[in-house]
Amino acid sequence: MSPETETQTVGIWKTFDEKAWEDTLTWLDLSGLAVYFHDHMKTSGSLGSLPQRVRQRLDRSAADNTIRADAIVEELRILCERFTVSGVRYAVLKGIALLPDYCPSPSLRTQYDHDVLVHPSSLEMADEVLRDAGYRQKNSKTDHPLLYCLPNPEIRFDETSTAFYSSKLERSVEVHLRLWESDEDKIDIQLPGDLFERSVQRHWNGFVYVALSDEDCLVFQVLHAFRHILRNWCRLSIFLEISYFLNQRYSDSAFWARFADRIDNMRWAREATTIVFGLSEHLFGASIPRQIQANLTTPLYPALKLWNERYGRKSALTNFRNDKSSLFLYREFVDDASAWSGIWHRRLFPVRRPHKPPAIVFQRGFSYSGRLWMEGVHAFRRLKFHSMSGIWYAFEYPRWMLLRRSSLERN
Repeated sequence: MSPETETQTVGIWKTFDEKAWEDTLTWLDLSGLAVYFHDHMKTSGSLGSLPQRVRQRLDRSAADNTIRADAIVEELRILCERFTVSGVRYAVLKGIALLPDYCPSPSLRTQYDHDVLVHPSSLEMADEVLRDAGYRQKNSKTDHPLLYCLPNPEIRFDETSTAFYSSKLERSVEVHLRLWESDEDKIDIQLPGDLFERSVQRHWNGFVYVALSDEDCLVFQVLHAFRHILRNWCRLSIFLEISYFLNQRYSDSAFWARFADRIDNMRWAREATTIVFGLSEHLFGASIPRQIQANLTTPLYPALKLWNERYGRKSALTNFRNDKSSLFLYREFVDDASAWSGIWHRRLFPVRRPHKPPAIVFQRGFSYSGRLWMEGVHAFRRLKFHSMSGIWYAFEYPRWMLLRRSSLERN
């Protein structure tokens, strides 16, 4: 950012009143950007331009998150050592595996769980390792991913923001046997079967672990973001981190040749990459290498580009949770008409009771009546969201179809 732009940005903060700051801090927390924002303001020398209360809140969040990140890394180090000793074939998917290509320091990321890919032949051994470490499986053996948690006591936090960064908030372990759920999402993306053969050993401050190769790691990050877009919840920080990666590796032509080769025969991978890279460019100014841009041009490219420009950026700024424009995108990827009908009805007219408020947002340790009140408020908000966004979808659908047809005809 240029000094002139930085000065203009600093001036914006002076226009924020108390309510605007409260909304902004909540948005930063939910988007996973609060600590990133604090770091940017600090390194640019602009932290002093913020109101004292806001500065103290961000200082506290950053300090707590540093402690939390250290605990997360140590926790994962112990698990990886036990996996290695037991002969478990595994690969760390997120968290520390994103350093330093996607994020320069673990203290900048707000991480709430460990994601590990385990070879199906090692599942029983991985389960034994986790149980010996005190973890217990929380979902059914037929669910995916498998969720393991420690039997931690419930905790009461002083305020909402505290829970996001506290080292006391539990970290679950998600054991993945595959990187994409074709049956659940009804989008047939078949990943190569050589992920473990291509996995690599990585190092971070003396911690040795196994991760996916650089190309496969990027494929996973793209599919991870894409899945969350379709499911109407994707933190904005995901696109910041992918943008960081794109800028860091922009000139690495050998890597982009390998990545292009990796996704060439992977159905829908190029289209998903178009969406995720395009949003990273729109939101955070990512530089997409021309080498890979040419590889992303598919028959659907005009429609995907249109969706990104018309809906993607706006939806991303609310973490894709305030409208149902993702359904327009989702439809492009589902071949089977009956499968799409089921998805369409479930998403537009959900009949199931809303999930309980997530512990990260609404905290733990409240009284029983307090929890019932929060769950009731959460259910009302979700009902309001589905009603209003359903009406919007009905009015916007014809316009989208007209614009989509025009974009495809022009290209």
